[in-house]
Amino acid sequence: MKKVAVLLLGSMVLTGCGSDESSDSRASNTYMGEIESVNAHADSMTVNAMALSLSNARIELNGHYVDSTELEPGMQVDVEYDDGIAYEVDIDPEIVGIATLVTESEITVNGQVFEHANIAKDLVGTNANRVMLFGYVDQTGKWVINAIHKANFLPAEDLYEGKITSIEKASSHFNIGTMKVDYSNAGMDYEDLAELKVNAWVEVEGHFSTDFKAYDVDVEDDLDLANAEVEGYVTALNNDKTLMTLNGRVDVVITENTRFEDGIKDELKVGSRVDVDLINNAGQLQASEIEFD
Repeated sequence: MKKVAVLLLGSMVLTGCGSDESSDSRASNTYMGEIESVNAHADSMTVNAMALSLSNARIELNGHYVDSTELEPGMQVDVEYDDGIAYEVDIDPEIVGIATLVTESEITVNGQVFEHANIAKDLVGTNANRVMLFGYVDQTGKWVINAIHKANFLPAEDLYEGKITSIEKASSHFNIGTMKVDYSNAGMDYEDLAELKVNAWVEVEGHFSTDFKAYDVDVEDDLDLANAEVEGYVTALNNDKTLMTLNGRVDVVITENTRFEDGIKDELKVGSRVDVDLINNAGQLQASEIEFD
């Protein structure tokens, strides 16, 4: 279940959720970023200032069909499109689960507490809503939540992603920060199991109770982002600006051939919001173009 997406402005964004690699021959472009607006009357949405028709789109989240009426501004999506027509749209949240406590500044999902900038106003004082959280990991390793949407239309499946911080293969457990994941019942082959290691970015699907009981674990491959345009935040940057990290998870090489739009290289800094065209150059994920948002 290798994702083509991730990034999040959450990002993105940073592959962000459960989307399978696509081979739709009609689509020649891939964009990963935020929905800016939705026009229900025209059955279209706008991403990256592009209006895309949804009339021929297959829309999914975690392999489940989603109607276009469920799309909302602020959601992160992985879109395959061509000539103004979206053919595949994968909604890409970083966290999915039941909101057990919501205040004006915090929301608790899957036992984890996330700060938010008063973007869960319609959930304050309520619980038992299934929600999707969209965001990215900043330079301190903390989740920054950009959008929260109800997801009561989804089946009872939880999702969580992040970097493995510790692992105990003998007992089939690993941790993503304070989240303990039991993957003993996850369907994984030998290759998948070999990829499980500290600092690997994973997406887990399953059910959260005290711990997270995973039935699927997807180890993300950053090179799957090659040939895509990805929207995200710069969360790390070396001194000579030849290597940056997007959304706290994807390392991107900047070369002398990288083009800059709406800004110059000297303006690139931690916190910059950018659109990056990515290529695979000899096994390295490189930026062919960086556009400042």
